[in-house]
Amino acid sequence: MKKNNLTFDRDNFKLSLIQNCKLVGEFEFPEVKATQTTFGKYEAVPFNVAKGIEQKHKYYVHFYIDDYQFDRVWYAPEKYMQFLKQFKGVIAPDFSLYADMPRAMQIWQCYKARVLTRYWQDNGIDVIPNATWSDESSYSWCFDGLPKNSTIAVSSVGCVKNPRALLNFCKGFQEMDKRLHPIKILFYGVIPESLKYDKRIIQIATHLQLQLKNF
Repeated sequence: MKKNNLTFDRDNFKLSLIQNCKLVGEFEFPEVKATQTTFGKYEAVPFNVAKGIEQKHKYYVHFYIDDYQFDRVWYAPEKYMQFLKQFKGVIAPDFSLYADMPRAMQIWQCYKARVLTRYWQDNGIDVIPNATWSDESSYSWCFDGLPKNSTIAVSSVGCVKNPRALLNFCKGFQEMDKRLHPIKILFYGVIPESLKYDKRIIQIATHLQLQLKNF
């Protein structure tokens, strides 16, 4: 079969990042590995300020920020590999999923997150898988590739002030729990009242909270 020059010579589609991965689900997301990390004494810093952090080995990097502030890790993943290796680990990318996005765009956002998660794992970075969803229509694919019985990270940022978004978040959280059975849940953002009972949840301090703590 004739090879596609765009794919094999220039790899514009980032297929080299998943060449050794098992692909799962209807849309063939890369299967990412489980982690049993409990986060412990470590703290997390957003990618857009991580460069200026001293003692990087004491922190995880997270991507709970606007997409434009970290899109570059998708377009040039090799460029940021050594930078990310300086940290204790990484919480997997959180590309935005909104219920009013076209379905194809939602799937693409989720696919990119799985690719980078597995790529970093295969290169020795401790990556905590991140789960995200939009509404019930996303459940048939949004958890594909995520590991069971693992530590999983989630974020409620942008959800708690809108009743409909909050309801979608809580429903998705329960669906995630049912499908993945996480051993620990790293939580970035406000924890809804209905979830505060869950003893597996470990709340991640925001960058502002860390600044105030160290002030």
